[in-house]
This record gives sequence, structure tokens and C-alpha cells, in this order.
Amino acid sequence: MRTLIFSVMLLAVQMIFLKSHAQQDNNVNTTDNVSFAAARLVRPAEHTETSINKSGDQNILPPGLSAHMAIPRVSLLRPRILVRADEATLGTGVTLSELRSRGKSPAYKDWISFTEATNDGVGAGSSSNTNSLIAYNEKIRGWASLPAVAMHYLLRGDKNDALSVGEFIANRSFPLNEHTSAAAAVYYSAIAFDWVRNALPDDMVSRICARLEEGAEHLKGGVITPSVNHNYSMVSLHAVSLVALAIYGESEAFTQKAMEYLKLTDDHFLKDNMLFETFRQKGGTWGEGNHYSQFVVFHPFLMTLRALQTATDKDYFVIIRERYDNFLKPMAKFIVANFRPDFTQERIGDVTLRVAPGGTFMRPLIDLLTTELDDKKLQGQMRSFSEALSVYYGPGLVSGIYGWMMMISFDAKLPDKPSYKTLPLTLRLGKNAYEHIMFRNGWEESSTMITYISGDHYTDHQHLDKGNFLIYKKGGLTVDGGGYPSMYGDNWSNYSTRTLAHNGILIFDPAEKPYKGVNGTEVYPDGGQRVERGTQSHKSWLDYLAMSKERGLNTADVLAFDTDGSSNRYDYVKSDLSTAYGNKAEWVDRQLLYLPGADYLVVKDRVITAQPLEKAWLLHFEERPQIDGKIPATGITDYKNAAVTIAQRTGSVDLGGKTVDYSGKLFVRSLLPAKRTLSAIGGPGYEYYNRKAGKNFPPEKPFASIMEPGNWRIELSPREASTATVFLNAFEIADSSVKKMVPVSYIRSKDKKMEGVFFQSPSMQYVALFSASLDKRGNDFQRAALPVRYALRASSPATHILAELEPGKKLKVLINGSAIGSFETTPAGVLSFGDEGVGARKIEIVAE
Repeated sequence: MRTLIFSVMLLAVQMIFLKSHAQQDNNVNTTDNVSFAAARLVRPAEHTETSINKSGDQNILPPGLSAHMAIPRVSLLRPRILVRADEATLGTGVTLSELRSRGKSPAYKDWISFTEATNDGVGAGSSSNTNSLIAYNEKIRGWASLPAVAMHYLLRGDKNDALSVGEFIANRSFPLNEHTSAAAAVYYSAIAFDWVRNALPDDMVSRICARLEEGAEHLKGGVITPSVNHNYSMVSLHAVSLVALAIYGESEAFTQKAMEYLKLTDDHFLKDNMLFETFRQKGGTWGEGNHYSQFVVFHPFLMTLRALQTATDKDYFVIIRERYDNFLKPMAKFIVANFRPDFTQERIGDVTLRVAPGGTFMRPLIDLLTTELDDKKLQGQMRSFSEALSVYYGPGLVSGIYGWMMMISFDAKLPDKPSYKTLPLTLRLGKNAYEHIMFRNGWEESSTMITYISGDHYTDHQHLDKGNFLIYKKGGLTVDGGGYPSMYGDNWSNYSTRTLAHNGILIFDPAEKPYKGVNGTEVYPDGGQRVERGTQSHKSWLDYLAMSKERGLNTADVLAFDTDGSSNRYDYVKSDLSTAYGNKAEWVDRQLLYLPGADYLVVKDRVITAQPLEKAWLLHFEERPQIDGKIPATGITDYKNAAVTIAQRTGSVDLGGKTVDYSGKLFVRSLLPAKRTLSAIGGPGYEYYNRKAGKNFPPEKPFASIMEPGNWRIELSPREASTATVFLNAFEIADSSVKKMVPVSYIRSKDKKMEGVFFQSPSMQYVALFSASLDKRGNDFQRAALPVRYALRASSPATHILAELEPGKKLKVLINGSAIGSFETTPAGVLSFGDEGVGARKIEIVAE
């Protein structure tokens, strides 16, 4: 009976469709055709155009169950994906009339004319010609160009645009051999088809729907058995959900398929601790590096939500705001935080050319997210940032092939104030999960930015880089070695993803031997963190937690984090990295103490092993460093008890709208171990060199310079293997005008409880102290007990910062026997105070 009802109603719809075509051909002008077509119904059985679930609807939930669990009801009017028919009562968002109004607004003028793409614009490494803005000539140039041509149909109503889109989709097979490219081809086709569907003949519509279903069937495995931490599931979800919205109502069979896909989508979002819960737990961050996280995760995710928002009665953005801690807000900050002062993205994870996002959909991604933030201040900060991006990249920031995205994502009515420069200078993102931490001393082009990675492991696109830190000032002063070569190939497996390529610590265990990795690649030991492969298939967040416990994916934990927001004296973080190194380490911790006013940084590491093992402390540079004033030769050069390393960054980057000149300089004073060897490794043939393997691991193709793959590194090692090793290094971050590092010395308390660094800068002295404990039981046993006494001679006032004290402890500070006041350590166990004395002084810190 139901089939009969559907057939009768579908016949009626087809008669209306034929009648409307006759009217179009005889009675209305071309522009009016679009309006008329947009209001046309495609009506499945027992489904009415309404914005709520009525009691008679077939997909209503039993009383008492949350309406959030209902399968979305799809609008019967086209367009409905990202753009809504004017008459639609289901869905919210931009209507066709509003889109046309935008087409006449000066605020959208940059995205009306489109550039021709030089290739499909699909998949990693794709590019388009963004130099010449021309009127689109109605030629389809690959799958990514389909929505641009379809939008022209919506804007100007030329049926030739619609037919060219329809013919392209109907007559070409999807590129199903590569997952991301296949998904992109499918979702671009689904969007374009929805926009032109009402101008297409029925036989072409049937062929297109069959083609879209074929694509969705190929990809739906990534949604049925998902990995909530991996980008493949995200692009699959985007393709499958948009196919559902595109084919809904075309026949009973297509409608049933659409309902199946929509249930998969809804389950993936909301069921059993899946995607929304994963984003909530990770605080809106993502751990697949700055190619995949933004472009292959955030973009398809947000576009899927927007498409469902416009086409259905279910607004998942609202659900996120109401039930999932509104993780869109930290997601927005995460995107901005990942941009360096030169407006390129920080080099984290599998790095591609998209670190300089000109010609991509980075700005549409930011603007779409901005519209859903539900926070006027943050909206202003995000819009301010996207406008600054446009200044740096010029018209090429959004290539013509993606201009349609700006037409549906940019809202000129949103505030563009306050400036993004009012965002916090210190950000801890993905707390207790991904742990992506940023220290800055400003938001200007000349400012310093320090990036620190210290969290859990989710996918193979993450590197074995826990504790890695990057320093930027007028250029990348310490860099992330390598790039993104062939995945699981020689360079990727033996260098780019390994601890060896990062600013971390190596522990050489003689028990580690070469073995065959993925695709038969020979994998050599590097002394670094455990190699985890095949642990990225997590069906839910709970599934991830279970695997994390079993396989030790909770690789690093932040033990203490602090920032002195009031006086901006310091930023501080301490992490336990032990789990990342597996059984070969009993304890590994790293502490960073940044003094933003002076631009000084202290990095202290403890490494404790059961047996005496060789260890090395790494730092990577793009250009050849100096070691105690000497220039190392290409290859490996060892320096006994070397003290000062100097690195600099020269050159420039032309982003299209603005050129950024690099002139940064970094001084590194190595203080511990006292007896050490500092090795400089690099130059042609040694850029990716593994000393234990005795060979270089170059990529299949040279890395582009914009990736900053690193040509040199230093390895700092104790002269003799030991069970307990402390690395203590002091940094002065400067520009090329600074010729010499400030005097820096090692300081230790008389009771040997604390040790650290004394910076003797002219106008203000700085003392940074940490617990000197080497207790292998870790953090609780490393706190320095009061009282603490130390002495120094300073020619000017001094700032004192002591870490690893008991948190929340009330105490007094005495200088030369006189109390300067009562203090309390922060919840992170940090004490900071200033003294105005000059000359010799004795400091005593006692419990109050």
C-alpha cells in the first residue's frame, strides 16, 4: 500500500515537473526560471514540509526519548544543500534570495568571478591558478569546479550552466582508487547536483542519483565502522551525508537509501560516545597535523553540519552548543593559534604545501565556523583574523574555484572587532588530551611564538614528538624536521615522523633492532619514542580509551601549567613523557619556563633509566648553526664541552599579498650535563641522518622550502652513559641585530634542593629555579621542600621564578635577612617575586 501511495504521489510530482518545464519554456524569463525551479517539490510518501516532527511522522521517536536522536527530516524543496529555497520551512540559513543579494553586495565582490582551475583540485597537493580573475566561461575543469558552475546557475539562471554540471556528473566515474579524492568528487557532485537538479531532464537525474549512490556505497564503510580520530571517516561522512540530502525524494529506493545514510550520520555524531563526544573530550583540537586537521577534518565536518542545517529540521550546531561544551569555541582558537606571526601555519605532523594556505579554502573554513560561534567577541576576533589573512595572501587567498564557499559561509553582518590580537597570549588547547600549548609575547609580526606538544597519541599522522617545541621569531628558529613524503616509505618511517626529526630526547637502548614495518619498509631504531602503528581505528571515544590503556597511547601528561597573566612574568609547563618511551625509561619529564618580557626560555629535562644508557638532546635548524663561534662542516662534527650554539633565520616568504622578511636569531647556552659532547649534524647528504643506522633517509622528492624540513641539528650528550641525566639549556630569542648572548650561568641552592639558570641582562636579572631531585618515582617526589636558600650577585633588580614547589603553599621570602612579603605558590607549584636590591644577596624562602 505504501509503495502505491508513493508511486501515485511521485506521478503527480512528475506531472507538476513537466508542466513547470512547459511554463518555463514559454512564459518566464531565464532569471525567473531559477526561482520557479527552487520552489519545486520532490515529495516522498508520508512526508510533509514542516520544521517539527509531528505525531504522525514515520520517524518520530517514542515519548521520553530525546529529539536529538531523531533522524533528520529533509526539506522537499531545492536547493537545500548549503542554500535554501525561499519557501522552505525546514532548515535555517542562507536562502536563494539572500544568495542573490550577496551577489550584488560589494562585500562579496571578490568571490563572484571565478578563476579557472588547472586540475581537478581534489586531493592532497592539488592546486589552482589563482592569478587571473576572469568571468567563468562555463567549462567544467574537474570535480572541484562543479559547485562554482552550479552556483552560477543559481545566481544568473542560465540553463547551460546546469546542463554542463549534470552531463559531467552523469558521464564520468568517480576516482574511487584514492579515498580522499573519491570523497571530494562525491560531495562536490552532490552539492552541485542539488543546485541544478530542477533544470535537468529526468533520465539524467536518475543516472546522477545512481552515480551518487555508487560513490556513497563505496565510502560508507568509513562511517559504518568509523575511526573517530581519523580523517578518512570525516571525509566519508561528508560524502555520504551530502549524497543523502541530494538523492532524497527522487524515488522510493533513493529515499530509503537517503534515510539509511542519514541514520549513519546521526549515529556517527551522537551515538555511544562517538564524534561529538570525541571533539568534546579533545577540546575542539585534532591531532593529525596542520594539513589534515584543518583541511581534511574541520572543513568536511563543518560543511556537513552546515548542509544538514540548511536541508533538514535538525541543527547539529545547536546540539553542540547545548550538550557538548560548545567545542566550536576552542576549535576556533586552535585554528588561529596554529598560525605563526608570518601567517603561515606551524609545522606540526605531516606537513604539506598547505602550511601557506593561499589558494585553499582556509578562509571559508574560518568564516563558516565564525558564523556558528554564538559569541560576539570571539566572532569579532575570528573575522579580524580572516581579514588579516586576506591582507597577507591577497586575492589569491581564496582561489576562484572555492569562491562559492565564501558566498555561503561569509556573513558581512557579523562583527569584525575586537581584533584577534586581543586573544590570550598563552593558550592551552586540548587540555588532558591533545595538549597543544602556545606561548607568545605578542601578536605582531615581530613577536615570538613557542609551540609545545605534550599529549596523547591518536593516529599515524601524528608524529612521535611528545615534548617537541618550536620557536618562531622573525622566522622559524627551531624547526620540525622533515615533511610529508610517501606515507610508510623510507623517510616517513625512519625520519620525518620519528623523534629523531623533532626537538626531543633520544634514549639508545641496545635491545632495539631494525624490523620490517608497513609495506615492508625497513624501520631502524633512532633512540626515540615508541613506534605505534595500527592503533588508529577507534569506533568510539570509549574504544579509544580502552586501546589507550592497553597500548599506552596516553603518551604524555601535563603535570603543571601556569601563566602569570597579571604581570606577564612567565609561562610554565611540565610534562611527564615517560609512557612515550616505553620500558626503556623509568622517568622522563620536560619543563619549559618562558620569560616573555625578556624573551628568554629555559628547558630542563630529567631522563632516568634502570641501566646506564646513552642519551641525546636534539635541536633542529633550517640553516647551519655556529658552535662556540665555529662553523661545522657538512657531516658530523663533535665538540667537547661546547657551550653556546647560535642559529639564525634569513630570507623571506612571499605570500601573494605581503612579503615577510626573516631575520631572527637564537642563542642556546648548554649548562647540563657539565661534561658533554655537542654534535652538529647536517648539510647535503646528512639532513635526515640516523647515526645508529649509519645512513641518510632522504624523501622520494625534495621537500619544498616552505615546509622548513630542517637541514641541520645538534645532539647534546653526556660524555658517559648514566642512569640519571639532566639536560639544562637556556635560550635567548632575538633578532639579527643582537651580536652576543647575555651572560648566563648555572645556579644551585646551597642545600642542593634546587638548580637552574641565572640570566644577567643589563636592566633586569632573572633567576629560574627547578627542583634538583632525581627521584625516579616522579612528580610528587620531585617537589622541593622548604626552606630553600640560595645566593647571587646581581648588578640590577632581579625577577625570581621557582618551579616544582608544593602547590598552594603560604610562605615568606627574605632577602639578606629582611622579609619582603608573604606569598603563596600557585596551583602549579610556582613562586614568582621581584627584588630591588643591587649587589650580593642571600635569598631564603620559608614556610609561613
